[in-house]
Amino acid sequence: MSALVVLIVGLVAGVVVRRRERVPDNAHQVINVWVLDIALPALALRVLHSVKFPANLLLVVAGPYLLFAFSIAMFLGIGRVLHLRRDVVGALIATAAVANTSFVGIPMVTVFFGAGSVPVALLVDQLGSFVIVGTVVIAVAATASGAGVTPWDVVRRLLSAPALIALLSGLALRPVDFPDWLTQALTTLGSTLTPLALFSIGLQLRIDAARVWRREIAIGLMVKLVVGPALVFGVYALAGALGDHSVQVALFETAMPPMVAGAMIAARYKLATPLPSMMVGVGVPVSLLTLPVWSWILQR
Repeated sequence: MSALVVLIVGLVAGVVVRRRERVPDNAHQVINVWVLDIALPALALRVLHSVKFPANLLLVVAGPYLLFAFSIAMFLGIGRVLHLRRDVVGALIATAAVANTSFVGIPMVTVFFGAGSVPVALLVDQLGSFVIVGTVVIAVAATASGAGVTPWDVVRRLLSAPALIALLSGLALRPVDFPDWLTQALTTLGSTLTPLALFSIGLQLRIDAARVWRREIAIGLMVKLVVGPALVFGVYALAGALGDHSVQVALFETAMPPMVAGAMIAARYKLATPLPSMMVGVGVPVSLLTLPVWSWILQR
C-alpha cells in the first residue's frame, strides 16, 4: 500500500508544482537524468548482485519482445488505415510498443506481487524493455524523423548506458560480498527512482494538449494497456505457462503504461510533439485502473 501511495503522491505533486510554480518546460529532463543515470543503475547493481535467476529465464524475458512485435504490427496497420503521419506512428511505437517496466513497473509489482518479486521485474526491464528501447526504438524514431542512425550509434548508446553497465557489473561481482555501507548507499539511491520518476511524469502532464491528440492517445493506450498485453497473455496461456509466479510477474510488467524512455527518445527526434509525453502523462493514471484487473486475472 505504501508503494501505491508514493506513486499517486509523486504523480499529483508533479502536476501541482507545474501549475503553481514557475518551472522551466524542460525541468523534467533534468530529473530524468538522475532517474536513468543514477537511481536506476544503483537499484540494478544492488538487486542483480544477489538475484536468484528463475529456471525459466527465457520465458520471463520474452514478454517484452512479444509485446513489441504485436504492438508494432498493430500501429503500422492502424496508421495505414487511418492515414496517420509517419512521425505520429513513430511516436506511438516509441512510447506504447514498450512497457514502462522500471518507473512504474517496479512500484506496481511491489504493490501487487510484493517486494520479493522486484528482482524478476528488474530482469524483465533490463534484459527486455531496456534492450528494445536502446536498439530498435532508437532506429524506429530515427527512421520516422528522417534522420540517419548507424548500427554503431545504436551499439554505442546501448553499451554506454549506465543502467546496463550497472547490470553487467552486478552480475560480474556476484562472487564478491558488498560491504554494508555500499549496499545501504545503493539502496538509498535506488529508492529515489519511483517518486522522482512519477514527479517527472506529473510535470509533463498537460490536459489541454491531451484534448488535441485525444484520438491518437486513445489508440495508443488501447493497444498498450489492453490489446497488446492480452495477446501476450494468450501466447503464454496456450503454452501453459501462466501458473508460474515469475511468469505472472513478467506478464504483469507487459501491462504497464507507455515507456518514459521511449517518450524521451521520441522527443529527441521531435516526433509529433507533445504526443509522446501525453502518452506517458495520461497513460500512467489510466493504468491505475487497468493494472488491478490484469493482476486479478493473472493471480486467479
